Amino acid sequence: MTFKLANALDLEPGDLIEIKYRLWRRGDERDELVDKWLRAEIVDCEPGAWPLARLADGQVTEIRRFMTWRHLRRAAERRMAA
Repeated sequence: MTFKLANALDLEPGDLIEIKYRLWRRGDERDELVDKWLRAEIVDCEPGAWPLARLADGQVTEIRRFMTWRHLRRAAERRMAA
């Protein structure tokens, strides 16, 4: 999949995305930085505001410009498949 920086124009309610988080993990020899992808669904996109996404665990977060994310499935594709 292709990575791209978040752009509010690319998101709409119902889109399924994954958001990249970088986490420190304590190892046996040393600490390491690991990438973790968390699944989310866009729940709201309003003009002048950051898109809101509901994470798989139920928490809601804003999709900020600095966040790396990727589309899993666009809302329009999900409607056509239904």
